[in-house]
Amino acid sequence: MKIFCIIGVVFWCFDKKLAYRITFSYLISMFVINMIKITCRVERPWIRDPEFTAVERAKKSATGYSFPSGHTQGAVSSFGTLAYKTRKAALRIVCFVLIAVVMFSRMYLGVHTPEDVITGCIITAVIVIGLNILADKIEFTQGKRLAVVCVMVLIAAVYIIYSVILMNSGKIDYANVSDGCKGLGAGLAFVLSWYIEPKYINFDTKCKNIPMQILKIVIGIAGTMLIRSGIKALFDANIFVDMIRYFLMLSWAMLVMPLIIKKFFQIKPESRN
Repeated sequence: MKIFCIIGVVFWCFDKKLAYRITFSYLISMFVINMIKITCRVERPWIRDPEFTAVERAKKSATGYSFPSGHTQGAVSSFGTLAYKTRKAALRIVCFVLIAVVMFSRMYLGVHTPEDVITGCIITAVIVIGLNILADKIEFTQGKRLAVVCVMVLIAAVYIIYSVILMNSGKIDYANVSDGCKGLGAGLAFVLSWYIEPKYINFDTKCKNIPMQILKIVIGIAGTMLIRSGIKALFDANIFVDMIRYFLMLSWAMLVMPLIIKKFFQIKPESRN
């Protein structure tokens, strides 16, 4: 949820293209990492070794399988993309330090082994570099964008079918497939928004003043949280509800918010110097 809020702030207020790249890197690497998780099914360190000590508070949020590290994937996909795109050496150093801190903290808390974080880092770094090189070389026309949407729908279908087969065979339970289904719901909403927004909305991140930028952030995050909590309160958790919930959250952030911004916050062309 935190990563989506960060992406939202970048998307609404600063740089749409950068937000798109971070989101692509995050979602595709998350899909790959989760496929590996439910295929390898490596339990957390303290489950494999009862004598292994982990911070009790950290264990509560360490859901799902251990290998590879999802937190490392999130850090590398977001900060790695920013490091790839920026020309500022100091900012790159900060990004690499933040990635290292996340990796070390997961081991220090005892929720991951070195193999978990190193594997997560390598896989995600390859995906980040590959996606950014590809994005630099390809001009995405609407036809190519539609092709990407179709590929993402196919990926979602494959993941759901694979997950259901594993659950029905008793190899995994709902908790171990939930994160992937949330990500796929978000991913489907994202690629649809990526296809629709440039052609039919095309909002500008520039705004009249800083308070208005802050108001955009407040409205965007509040709406996202309301959808997240409201659907969770109304419906029992299952993989399809999770997908729908995150689909609606990203649709709000990347389709509805751009419409609101263009209508109420964007600088009018005639008012620009």
